[in-house]
Formats: sequence, structure tokens, C-alpha cells
Amino acid sequence: MIFYCPKCWKEINEFDGTCRHCNADILIYENMDYEKKLLNALRHTEPETVLRAVNILGRLKSEKAAEPLIALFKKTDSTFLKIAILKALNEIGISVAREFVKNRSDLETGIVRRTAKELIDLRVKLNG
Repeated sequence: MIFYCPKCWKEINEFDGTCRHCNADILIYENMDYEKKLLNALRHTEPETVLRAVNILGRLKSEKAAEPLIALFKKTDSTFLKIAILKALNEIGISVAREFVKNRSDLETGIVRRTAKELIDLRVKLNG
């Protein structure tokens, strides 16, 4: 199994207490709560890890994740990640998240725009 430093995301030894690359105290990260670990994983260098974190944060309806997800959406070029972020924000459902999804239906193009519109339509349908 490969282990990564949760601060710099470089490969480390399983038993390292401190990252040899950035001197991060690995034990601090081991003791973080699950939500904080997921938020931290949004910075991971492996795209699949980021995507998993986005999906789980959405399922958890993590209100703390709304702003970091919006920031990640704005800086990524990945269509798949943008779609996952929109779905997660829709699940989170707080006003800032809903407003961001709504704005994407006007500002984005292609499948990202279509996904935003579908999420808005579904929310309207479910809320009657």
C-alpha cells in the first residue's frame, strides 16, 4: 500500500511520524475527524481521491464543504470533477451551494450547464 503525506501529498513510509518532504506532523492528520480529512483530500494530487472526497462530502451534506467545493470548481478544468461538484453542492443544499448551481446553468456550457439545469429542475420538482 502507498501512503501519502496529507499536507504535501508526496509518498511517505507507512511508519513515518513526520513527512520527510515538508516536515508535517502526520499524527495531527491521523487524529482529524472524518469530515476534515475529506476536506483535506480535496487538495490531493490523485484525481480519483479528489473525486471520491467530493462525492462523500455531498452524501454527508457537509455544509463546511460548500465554499471549498466552489473554489475547487472554479480552478479545475475537469468536466467530470465539475459535474461531481455540482451534484455534491446540490446535495448539500444550503443557499450558497444552491445559488452556485443555479448560476452555473447560465454561465457554463455543454454537459456542465446541462447538469446544472437538470439539478435545478429536479430540486423544483421535489420541492413541489
